Amino acid sequence: MKTVDIVERIEGEAKLVCQWEKEKISDVKIQFLNFRGFEFILKDKPALDALVYTPRICGICGQAHLKATVESLENIYKNHNEKLTLTNKAKLLREIGLNIEIIDSHIKWFYMFIMPDVVKFSNNSLDEYSALKGKKWLEASNIASETIKSLAIIGGQWPHTSYMIPGGVVSDPTLLDLATMQNYMDQAIRFYENSLVGNDLDTYLNFNKSEDLYKVKGDLKDFITISFENEFEKIGKSYDRHLVLGDSLSFEKGKISKKLTKNIDYENIEEFTMNSFDIDKSKVSKEAYTWSKTALYANNFYETGPLSRAVVQDRSFVSDIHKHYSDSMFTRVLARMDELGFLLFKTKELIKQIDINEESFIKPQVSLKDFRYGIGQASVEACRGSLYHDVEIENGIIRKYDVITPTVWNLGPGIDNKLSISQKAIVGTDSLEKAKLILRSFDVCSVCTTH
Repeated sequence: MKTVDIVERIEGEAKLVCQWEKEKISDVKIQFLNFRGFEFILKDKPALDALVYTPRICGICGQAHLKATVESLENIYKNHNEKLTLTNKAKLLREIGLNIEIIDSHIKWFYMFIMPDVVKFSNNSLDEYSALKGKKWLEASNIASETIKSLAIIGGQWPHTSYMIPGGVVSDPTLLDLATMQNYMDQAIRFYENSLVGNDLDTYLNFNKSEDLYKVKGDLKDFITISFENEFEKIGKSYDRHLVLGDSLSFEKGKISKKLTKNIDYENIEEFTMNSFDIDKSKVSKEAYTWSKTALYANNFYETGPLSRAVVQDRSFVSDIHKHYSDSMFTRVLARMDELGFLLFKTKELIKQIDINEESFIKPQVSLKDFRYGIGQASVEACRGSLYHDVEIENGIIRKYDVITPTVWNLGPGIDNKLSISQKAIVGTDSLEKAKLILRSFDVCSVCTTH
């Protein structure tokens, strides 16, 4: 038996095509069918134009694309041994902007993408989580809208800001601006404390054992209760291999297969297209069914995202939950909500570190136009996981631009009889509703995937 289901309430849209055998999913394909073409649009454009184009790849994680772009361009300077000075103030403003974007996304994801489906499994009526009209949905929408205003203070607008440029940022916040940003963070923290976890933030961040799950109150407790009632801690398990490509003030790079390794080499990243469509139809195989490519690291599929970041960084609460429940749908959701609290605390601390007397931007001594040829790569941690950009320029003109998004790592097609991360997580599931929950646990973004 075969079922085809449109997955709604994600960033973009996708099809979930399942084959069934003995009332369980025996094979699954995730189809992303709307081609967008940013990599082709960028070709032959001036290199700095990418700072305007790439933030428009996505309306949720434009900051991540901007930061990956500017760091790729700065990597070209580094590869030419050209000095490029970046002040601590510029580094902080870049990181704070990205963190706020992740905070905003995590709030929306839990209340708008996950909980409306999770509560369908509850024995109780929880209409307050209903999509579009439920009280919880509306409260989350309001606090997310308020929180993201703090990013507009330093970015000038949101979404699609372009305030990061090689050499720093074109943003110079005042003390009043910083105080206003702290106020927005405080509002988000109060929401986290009062609505989501039912504990003050310091108390929650001191949880370090899986037993502390029973101290969680608020809306996250509803998720925990429903999960254990329906054994969500047993579904959605994949390879339990984790990858974090980005290294920053908030996260640590590394990978986990059987053990943790901190060494990351971009040379180990590979993309494949045997199951992917191509604008050159002569290159499309009979097996193609999606615009998503396949991404491997050292010839293996690796999961990326908040769970991966938590276990690589060894944040104690999530790490202990992971030891008990592995890379389940339950653990994946808990890790994202835990990261929300972690980033709220971290971002407040980063704002305090800004010295407004420092320069925001120091002009590079040479222009990208002065490089006859240059290549640059960078990776940052976006809300959904590791984002990788790879650019090649000639005389300041883009000749090639490659983007690998978190959704490609997690939800791209399998190859050579190897299931992808999400395929392995879904195969064996006994209901379409559970399969869609597992899919959502990765935080799907089709528009980034089909860039």
